[in-house]
Amino acid sequence: MSASTVSYWNKTATAPLFPRLEKNLICDVLIIGGGITGVTAAYCLAEKGEKPVLIEAGALCDGTTGNTTGKVTVQHGLIYGNILKKHGRRFARAYAESQSEALLFVRRMARDLAVDCGLLESPTCVYAESDLEREELVREYQTAMDLGIDAYFEEAPAFPAGSYGLLGFRRQLAFHPVRYVSALAAAAAEKGARIYCGTKAVRLEDGEVKTIHCEGGLTIEARHVIMATQYPFYDGPNLFFARLYPKRAYGLAVEPLRDWPDGLYINAGQPARSIRAHFENGRKILIVVGESHPTGRGAENEEEHFDNLRRFAEQVAGVKSVLARWSAQDYETPDQIPYIGRVSDNSNIYVAAGYGKWGLSSGTLAGIMLSDLATTGGTPYEALYSRNRADITTSLGKTIAEVALPMVELIKSKLEPTEPAAGIQRGEGRVVRFQGRRAGIYRDYDDTVTILDISCTHMSTTLNFNDAEKTWDCPAHGGRFSTDGKLLEGPPKDPLKVLFRGKYEEIAFRLE
Repeated sequence: MSASTVSYWNKTATAPLFPRLEKNLICDVLIIGGGITGVTAAYCLAEKGEKPVLIEAGALCDGTTGNTTGKVTVQHGLIYGNILKKHGRRFARAYAESQSEALLFVRRMARDLAVDCGLLESPTCVYAESDLEREELVREYQTAMDLGIDAYFEEAPAFPAGSYGLLGFRRQLAFHPVRYVSALAAAAAEKGARIYCGTKAVRLEDGEVKTIHCEGGLTIEARHVIMATQYPFYDGPNLFFARLYPKRAYGLAVEPLRDWPDGLYINAGQPARSIRAHFENGRKILIVVGESHPTGRGAENEEEHFDNLRRFAEQVAGVKSVLARWSAQDYETPDQIPYIGRVSDNSNIYVAAGYGKWGLSSGTLAGIMLSDLATTGGTPYEALYSRNRADITTSLGKTIAEVALPMVELIKSKLEPTEPAAGIQRGEGRVVRFQGRRAGIYRDYDDTVTILDISCTHMSTTLNFNDAEKTWDCPAHGGRFSTDGKLLEGPPKDPLKVLFRGKYEEIAFRLE
């Protein structure tokens, strides 16, 4: 994460400090990942009397949880009509009921733990910006009413200005995600969960007892493993790289110049625009999120995404100052429904992935479901979120497009011209030729130059430089690496090879 792209939530809260793992462990349930999924699972397991172990590579909420909009809602865009069409009414109703359970859990935890997380109860609203989008909203409203969702429709809403219609779901939530997850983690630890940060899992050996190898040579043996890692740490037989489509989105927190309604809003079309209010020390903060695009395939200058969001914030309420800016990665599935459950039939390895930017509700639900699976062997919504459902056959067009595009990107990445390395500026990254091969060069602000082999360690696609986050991103399957080659996220297992690291003056003559 670039120092200039730290989320508002991570700027205004500090997650509790948990120690690094220092010795080998044996446990019944191991959770990998310290976001809302992993911490919810740890709490639920501890509440059942279990003693789960949770490991996190960095700090709690370092990943997508700490970079969300902070909405907890059953309204995931215009999803119910889509589910109804692909899977039927019973399936769509179960989806709404399961997501509602997650909402109730968050409301109960915020109350029972007295969490100071700025919990806001409000309608969540999708608004139309054209006649065609209005027709889609009306159909979604009719579907929602049929499914028993407490919804309403406004023909001529006063906000956002110029809207053609608005669909609202009542009694949804928004909160400060880092404060909420931090309180839940502390409560889980008090009930007996063991939490270790700075502890990165690197390999899993499957068997009756699973062995997880961590950085530094330590191992953890467990009967059950919950992968709460956004992208599954262990694939099993699923080829998840062909079923999980990485997307990035961007966020701004601004001090506004004028007021606007407190509700939670998102537009029906593209580019995506999500709006919410957050109250901090008596101040009303505007949060705007959007500009979603496939990872590694955004604007040539990633900074344009932040510029576009700022212009949108100016329209909504004016911008006195920008308090924070950030981006996050999430994964979509073919049919927009997450994978939550066993990684293969009868396995005690569990997956939670594909939240499609609605991870605070789906992640909470996943934590609840997977704690049930690990303790009782079953959960009410297992079939609904199973990787065995008809996800690809009901969404064949999207699947073909999403699988074909990475292959196009792989070929394209090998044919694109390189840039000259001479004259590279501080904070700049370029794709160059070095020692006869395609490489990535980055010059840091202290004049340290790092040159990497930027063939992605997943399937060898050439990486693109993300100038906003200062990362190397894969346009095929969403792998991301730091400027020193460290793996950050996605399907790759290994870091990038470092070809040179030293001061600029040591190599400047070789770049001419």
